[in-house]
Amino acid sequence: MTPSDSELMVRIQSADRDAFEVFSARHERTLRLHLLRYVDSQDVEDLAQEAMVRVWDRAEQWSDRGAPLAWLLRIATNLALNYIRDQRMKATVSLSEAGDAEDDNGHEVRALELSTASADELAYIRHQASRLAQIVSELPEDRQDVLRRSRLEGMKLQDIAAELDVPLGTVKSRLHLATKWVTQRWEDEQ
Repeated sequence: MTPSDSELMVRIQSADRDAFEVFSARHERTLRLHLLRYVDSQDVEDLAQEAMVRVWDRAEQWSDRGAPLAWLLRIATNLALNYIRDQRMKATVSLSEAGDAEDDNGHEVRALELSTASADELAYIRHQASRLAQIVSELPEDRQDVLRRSRLEGMKLQDIAAELDVPLGTVKSRLHLATKWVTQRWEDEQ
């Protein structure tokens, strides 16, 4: 019988690595899709790993009153929001820090403070990411898998073919069909 998430968390609290691996594998896809609501695909892997490390390191903070998946997603959300805040802080350049510079034509240019996304813009971005995740979830599982591995995880097509034990042409075909279908659905809904 497959253990429940709560049973796995109790075992994780006792430093059971096998339970942690099962929990991680069970929720990897959900965690990645959840993080895509907040950050770009190239940042998902690091944040997903950090979220799982926190589950392991802070397992004793989980109480059996809440669902372990909800707790994991709350951790991931907090990490994503902190990441967004940190990126925004890095993108802001004050005039006093930047000073004056010259452009390619030798003209003096004064650096300006970069604008940050408003709450409305962030809500729009989250909505679009959620919409994309919904469209992708409607793909056949084999195409979802190739799309996820290629686009979210950044795997090479040859490596995907080897892992799935299918010809490279099959992987390319699945990726092409998935991309074409998602693009068409996206455009149809606009």
